[in-house]
Amino acid sequence: MQIQMLSRMLLCALLSTAALGIADDWRPVTGAAADRSDADLYHAEHTAERPSDGRSVTARLVFFASPAYRLEVVDLGDGAEPAYPSLEAAFRANGCVAGVNGSFFHPDWRPLGLVIAGGRRINRLETSKLLSGVLYSDAAGTHIERRSRFRDHDGIKALLQTGPYLVEHGRAVRGLSRANPRRRTFIATDWRGHWALGATTTQLTLAELAEVLTSPGALTPWRVDRAINLDGGSSTGFFFDRGPQAAPVQMQPRKRVRNLLGVVRR
Repeated sequence: MQIQMLSRMLLCALLSTAALGIADDWRPVTGAAADRSDADLYHAEHTAERPSDGRSVTARLVFFASPAYRLEVVDLGDGAEPAYPSLEAAFRANGCVAGVNGSFFHPDWRPLGLVIAGGRRINRLETSKLLSGVLYSDAAGTHIERRSRFRDHDGIKALLQTGPYLVEHGRAVRGLSRANPRRRTFIATDWRGHWALGATTTQLTLAELAEVLTSPGALTPWRVDRAINLDGGSSTGFFFDRGPQAAPVQMQPRKRVRNLLGVVRR
């Protein structure tokens, strides 16, 4: 009798877990699978929906291949006025074809954590729980590393310390907040040379962002292996240069930010 009862309890637990997994899956509304996955650089806007409640999220995305492009950090300075009059001016002045806002900063615009912009080191590596990862480009490529595994070295062209980690080894990181929905900025990779910079136009929690990134085809045409959060909310910004014949795709931050994360050709 006890064995039958235990078996039923185990079955119920498994079914409940499966149901939760299905509920957390997000489905593409505008199919990421149709993207130009063979292109070294392109822009897309994707919407994904959670079938369990019909909730949707839309993100503007820049996809790039790391053999052809790398990251560039644009520092806007800590003065009362930023070093450039607009997002577009900042990116264009630094040769960036696309980009988003960067990492976190203090109320007086001093950056949180280590920043390397134009080869210049600003601040230092910090141990704040929020700043759990390091995003950087060097001669070997573009990388996302846990802060504890990061080894500082010469030749880093651009670096932001940021967080929290959203996806690691293809799985959503546990313990992410399910409160405080807001616009989000992030970077993701399949760890095979494909990268995406994204900015959501809708508000969602960190846990929801991790879930949508790990749902196959929801936002990217490839499986996300790693992803990390950048400063979001009112700092969220986006830029993509469509060339001389078309206006750029832009989303302006609602407040002044300290730095930007751009994409430049190698």
